Amino acid sequence: MTGYGLTVFQGVKPDRFNVRVIGVLHKFVPLEDIILIESDDPRLKYAGGVAGMSGSPIFLEGRLAGAFAYGFQFAKDPIAGVTPIEYMIKEVRRPRRGPDGVSGTAKSDAPAALRRAQNDEVRRFLAEAAADARPWWRKLLPPAPPPLGATESAGQMMRAAVPLAAAGFAPRALEELDGALKPYGLVPMLGAGGGRDPAGGGPVGFHVGESLGVELVRGDMSMVGGGTVTWVDGKNVAGFGHPMFGAGEIYLPVVTEKVHGFLPSIARSFKLMSPLTEAGTLVQDREACIVADTGGRSPMIPVSVTITRGGRDERTFHAEIARFKFLTPLLAGAVVSSAAISGAGDVTQTVASVRSRVHVRGFAPLELEDHVYAPDGIGGRALASMSGLRALGEVLFNPFQPAAVDRIDVAIDVAFRPDYADIIGIHLNSDQVEAGSRINLYVTLRPFAGDEYSEIIPLEIPRALAGQTVRIEAAAGNLVRPDMAPPENLREFVDNLRKSYSARAIVVTLQTPDEGATIHGKLLPDLPSSEIDTLHPSASTRRGDPYRRFARTQKTLPRVLTGKQEITIRVKDEVTH
Repeated sequence: MTGYGLTVFQGVKPDRFNVRVIGVLHKFVPLEDIILIESDDPRLKYAGGVAGMSGSPIFLEGRLAGAFAYGFQFAKDPIAGVTPIEYMIKEVRRPRRGPDGVSGTAKSDAPAALRRAQNDEVRRFLAEAAADARPWWRKLLPPAPPPLGATESAGQMMRAAVPLAAAGFAPRALEELDGALKPYGLVPMLGAGGGRDPAGGGPVGFHVGESLGVELVRGDMSMVGGGTVTWVDGKNVAGFGHPMFGAGEIYLPVVTEKVHGFLPSIARSFKLMSPLTEAGTLVQDREACIVADTGGRSPMIPVSVTITRGGRDERTFHAEIARFKFLTPLLAGAVVSSAAISGAGDVTQTVASVRSRVHVRGFAPLELEDHVYAPDGIGGRALASMSGLRALGEVLFNPFQPAAVDRIDVAIDVAFRPDYADIIGIHLNSDQVEAGSRINLYVTLRPFAGDEYSEIIPLEIPRALAGQTVRIEAAAGNLVRPDMAPPENLREFVDNLRKSYSARAIVVTLQTPDEGATIHGKLLPDLPSSEIDTLHPSASTRRGDPYRRFARTQKTLPRVLTGKQEITIRVKDEVTH
């Protein structure tokens, strides 16, 4: 059979390209066949399959057969796989649960018992990740597809790539996103398009063969995944012919797009595309296609980043990011990092004060502060562990209930100097101390290009430590986790996120023999053993948990601190008369 396809090669109007059927691959993906075609169109003969053509409708003998969806990398001839339209129409007609209003995903219809089990699993995961400064939420993206889209072998058919046109981003800021999204065939590409044209114009709705974009970031930065419309039925639009993330029912803005042209490449040709007008919301992201509803809209999360240098030369970036919890922290990190690099990206010794306000719906804003030292300038690596981004991820993945983040504001004040010191040692005047005494702990610091010096921190040695061996630790504040009880609800979870020590503080920890307990999200210190036993009823799983108390002292300094040290001392037995 022979026919033609429709796609936009330039501008907003689709052009035809001729196709011929080679055959059918049965059960190419689970329970689905695909149609193999090739084209002798001169543009495709030269460029091969073009990223951004995903969803281009293929007509055979006058009837819509399906969507251009798969191809071979490095192929010399434009051979492609077509997803049959019947599979796509089934996804359009799939019942929807509707958006949950906070996370960009659908309402859950899981039984309460299953939701509780899932929450317990998330709680354990968060507990394990609490001390990890890396952006752990990237591990929670929907599972990457097997070979399709994840391989670069010329011998395997892959999903036609979705060009993720990025504009306004610093290249270094896209590194984290690149690693997280590449397995899905989504590669953030600077130069593959631009942001919205302030003059507007172009189509405000979708027609078969026109360009379709899924918008992840807009504003001073822009990021849009581009493809093509396959089928339109009233408010329902089907496109791509394959998933974007494979996330199922999901709600993200969709936009019309303009194609500036396409760039032929030996590795992967792609369209140069820019977003035009928001025209609906993504509602399904399934194996056979994505589905949009032009009657709906999906709100995004505003992000502002203000950069100053020593309190001067203010520069503010404004963007909006997708409200989808698996992507929101990654996108927020890319926006913040890009703004920092663009506003103060000198590759030199740098210290920065970072103030974050995370607006969680129903709560007072989370106001968090970080002090960062970066030997090679402010960027993604230096900001990956900032409290605001970590709090954002933890709120969105909290184990209690869906939580909405309505806004994120970040202020970064940068100074180009190595104003930091490393904690390299601690000592006392004696290796034995008296119980109940007050002693001086000497913390040795080594500043950059400066002489070592000591800070004196007074400590009280509790009488209860008489006759014991005690460990004393001195650490930069950002390395110390404050005492807090495991939360029992979202309010306690959010309140716990407000507790932290500054990276400009030396925090000295002295472990005590006293036991306390945590119950119903509260800390109960200094409990007698009889009361601790009472909190452990054998007939109930709802009980208090014991915890070992720590005596903590902190001293704030005018520079960023790194490192930690510890010593062990002997507390003398008390002499009785």
